Amino acid sequence: DAETIIRVTSADVSRLDAAWRARYGRAPTDEELTGLVKNHAREIALYRYAVAMGLDQGDSTVRRVLGQKLQRMIQGLLELSLSPTDQDLEAFFDANPKRYRAPDRITLTQIFLDPDKRDEQTLEHAEAILTKLRASAQPTEDLDGLGDPFMLQRYYPGKSEVEIARLFGQGFARSVFDLSPEAWHGPVLSGYGVHLVYVHGFLEGERPPLDTIRERVRQDWTDARRTELEEKYLNDILSSYEVVLEDPETEGD
Repeated sequence: DAETIIRVTSADVSRLDAAWRARYGRAPTDEELTGLVKNHAREIALYRYAVAMGLDQGDSTVRRVLGQKLQRMIQGLLELSLSPTDQDLEAFFDANPKRYRAPDRITLTQIFLDPDKRDEQTLEHAEAILTKLRASAQPTEDLDGLGDPFMLQRYYPGKSEVEIARLFGQGFARSVFDLSPEAWHGPVLSGYGVHLVYVHGFLEGERPPLDTIRERVRQDWTDARRTELEEKYLNDILSSYEVVLEDPETEGD
């Protein structure tokens, strides 16, 4: 009976030997290797006996471990089919233009109003200054005396959203990149307080030629294709079963 035979192959022995060397930095003695083989056989025997007794049934840990093992095996098999052609890479590159485009950049001027100094009048003062700025023929000239002292610069040319976020916070950065150019806006809030912001303009990020980032595109294509094939494989396995959602009130009847 095949179920009563535990075969320990030379590959098994080599794997046990390699694992010992990696852990202890030396080869196992004959006695130690014999012990490793015995423990390996015992593990298989215990597993088979436990399955025969039905101990694997209803155990979420066992299900998870076996499912993960099968998934890793599927991933290994899929690796063999993950070799894109030049046409594959070009199509993927063209289908994902935003992924490879350099970040957009903004040029802005900001005026800071300190809520600690202005208290409840901060927003009222902001509206008054904003009205004055919008009425000016030269909206970014003669700004001295407007706003409060601030540790950061007033003018920022050609900054990405990440760079603005690093200075003013993510919320401020998201807000200013949604503003229309060549106009004053406000109040725009940051962790520091209240800002009035003039957007001079935006510079749209350019996408580099495929040849300069081919390896990056190849890796992205491989990751996306692996996920797609793995999802299909797992769905095919699931589709071979009928999933029945039982009514809790009728279970056990």
